[in-house]
Amino acid sequence: MRFIRYTSFAALMMALAPAGAYAGLCEAPFMHDGGEVQLSGSGGMQLGADLTFSEVRNQDGNACQARVQGTATYGLAGLPPGKSALDYWMSISNGKATFERQDAQGKREPVSGKFDLRMLGLFSYGEPISKAGQTFPAMRFQINVDQKAVQAQPVVVNTGVKTVGERQTIQTASGHQSCWPIRYTRITDPTQASFSGLVLPIPGMTSAVTDWFCPDSHMVMKQESQQGGVASVVEVTKLR
Repeated sequence: MRFIRYTSFAALMMALAPAGAYAGLCEAPFMHDGGEVQLSGSGGMQLGADLTFSEVRNQDGNACQARVQGTATYGLAGLPPGKSALDYWMSISNGKATFERQDAQGKREPVSGKFDLRMLGLFSYGEPISKAGQTFPAMRFQINVDQKAVQAQPVVVNTGVKTVGERQTIQTASGHQSCWPIRYTRITDPTQASFSGLVLPIPGMTSAVTDWFCPDSHMVMKQESQQGGVASVVEVTKLR
């Protein structure tokens, strides 16, 4: 189903977004021709992906394009686990991400769903991380899902104030790294979606989140969260 493919892709890109000082997705280590990233998840949010990047055009840190291909696995928001192929052209400009896909005639067609790149940039803190106790302001984001596939209300996400903890050494896909834990609360508002006339509620979710930002990789390499007592981990397991 296109809705599942698109929203799972959006969730994956949220987890992949970089967290360097003033860095955006255009400056991610994998954003180059031949770039690869692998993402694995466990617990309540079982997201996984093997993605490759090609046809990359990077104008500056705020504008770029890339073709993203690969496979994604998912088991989230009460949906049964599944797997799908991904093939999107992604364009980023001034903090907004838009997507195209190939139609039955082999031509590109726009995906009507859009979302604020700052949502991808839950890991973009806007200034260097320099010390424990540093804070970043609460923010609000919105994802508009692919209206061609399903009728759905926008998904609204609020994050609380983010607080930096003491730097620690953790194991990552790039070896042991000294990383900053950034802790905050993430609240997803309840909404609903209509599949072929059947209206289904999508429950809200409150999560306690820790992003592990690793300066050597210029990325959040692992995200830990707790939702209703259920733990989840999403981490980068391959990067080049």
